[in-house]
Amino acid sequence: MTLDQFVQALVSGALLGTVYAALALGLSLVLGVLGIINVAHSALLIFASLMTWQLVNAWGLDPFLALVVVVVLLFAVGGGIERTLVRKLARESDLTVLLVFFGLMVIVESVAILRFSTDTYSVSPGYLAGTVSLGPANVPIPRLVGAGLTLALMVGLHLFLTRTLTGTAIRAIAQNRDVASLVGIRVSRLRAYVFAGGVALAGFGGVVLSFNVPFSPQEHVRWLAWAFLLVIVGGLGSVLNTLLAGLLLGIAESLAGTIIPFRYVYLAVYALLVVALVVRNQGLRGTATRTV
Repeated sequence: MTLDQFVQALVSGALLGTVYAALALGLSLVLGVLGIINVAHSALLIFASLMTWQLVNAWGLDPFLALVVVVVLLFAVGGGIERTLVRKLARESDLTVLLVFFGLMVIVESVAILRFSTDTYSVSPGYLAGTVSLGPANVPIPRLVGAGLTLALMVGLHLFLTRTLTGTAIRAIAQNRDVASLVGIRVSRLRAYVFAGGVALAGFGGVVLSFNVPFSPQEHVRWLAWAFLLVIVGGLGSVLNTLLAGLLLGIAESLAGTIIPFRYVYLAVYALLVVALVVRNQGLRGTATRTV
């Protein structure tokens, strides 16, 4: 591997890892704060990608405007799911909750297939097409834009959770909701906003994904596995842990692709993840509890 190839793999991997982090952020937030394993996360994410295709390719909407529309719509969808399902499942067992969200995943996937069939789609973001040169590395503009938007979102969310009263209240709920309720925090209302926000973040991830890779309604399980891997490797810690785990995964995948045949790349990445979990089995920062 030459130096230029190494730099190209490093830059491409870092940008790819940022995209991966965008996919996992909503899942990490909902699991870290509410303790809910939302297995429907990836189906909602791919549905957001399909909505983006409809808005940008079929209706000619500006990509950035499409991003706003999709995120707002997914926030509303998340609010509806929270009112109709999550509140009713508050006293149910974890297994029941998991089964209900699995059913929701199947419903969302089925609706997507009925509406869009099983074809593979890709979004052509118009003026965002092309590549730019960053030294010896050539970078697709959509991936660079997606990485920039994701970094801005993650920094903003991190500051919101750590520097505002509402963010402090959310972190208190993650630690102990009963104590949070005793000190006057409106737990039910904040939990509703967190879940809706997690679904909106799935929408954001779906838009970023649509700009960078082809997608189809039935392949969402692949992205669910990737999102869970980032949550596991990053640990249930801060938002920045998810970003760091995404960067590590993207760089590992990109570097592996330059050394070994592509068909072995995913095997190598999973092997690295297994080793990481054995050596550091509580995530990147050894976070054993939810701290957000």
